[in-house]
Amino acid sequence: MAETEIKVGDYVAAKKFGPLEHDFTGEVTKVYDNSVLVEIRSYDPKDKTAVGDMNNRAVVRKSEAKITAAPSDSEA
Repeated sequence: MAETEIKVGDYVAAKKFGPLEHDFTGEVTKVYDNSVLVEIRSYDPKDKTAVGDMNNRAVVRKSEAKITAAPSDSEA
């Protein structure tokens, strides 16, 4: 099981896969049992076409996603 639970709104870094030639970062928009849906926010310019073809989204295994920033809880 993952050390830290990934939640909607977390920013994650993910490794390249499929048509992507470089690693990327993005915001989690949906959490599944073993993966997360990531809206790609930052990527290498060489992957622009591939990211566009994927509608700026990617499904990433939880074990492959590394949290880079979490949403602030100050508005609770």
